[in-house]
Amino acid sequence: AVIIGAGHNGLVCAAYLAAAGLRVTVLERRAVAGGAAVTEEFHPGFRNSVAAYTVSLLNPRIIADLELARYGLRILERRLANFLPTEDGRYLEVGPGRTAEAVARFSARDAARLESYSRRLEAIADVLRELVLQAPPNVCRGSWREALPELLSAVRLGGRLRRLDMPCGASCWRCSPARPG
Repeated sequence: AVIIGAGHNGLVCAAYLAAAGLRVTVLERRAVAGGAAVTEEFHPGFRNSVAAYTVSLLNPRIIADLELARYGLRILERRLANFLPTEDGRYLEVGPGRTAEAVARFSARDAARLESYSRRLEAIADVLRELVLQAPPNVCRGSWREALPELLSAVRLGGRLRRLDMPCGASCWRCSPARPG
């Protein structure tokens, strides 16, 4: 197998293919592997991930499967997840124990609803974290009888997504950069 790009997704792909017994070659244009997950010095003495905005998207199953801690992975939590200044001098701090208070400075109504919003968002994220580890149903393979298990899988998947009860409904899943929802 040949993987084009030694970004984090390419490296994970290569690792799983190698674990499955395939011979893997990874090709990368840059002199460093890791893509958006690379930590680089962006100013003398200051290092940070230059493109990745959050490590929370690194699925715990991948961390375990690839034994990343054994190879030195250490995740350092920041006190602030985000700092968002505005032109008028106000700012929003996003992080443990700070977000609700910061949001309240902009909107008491939004701050009161933040916990409910966070729970709902986490429920959606839980389903999506699980889904990204599954192959999508292949409903085009063979006869309808051969495709039936895949069709049932697609129906179950659709049911899980509908139960998320997102305010945007099905339009959330039809959006694309070419045709925003």
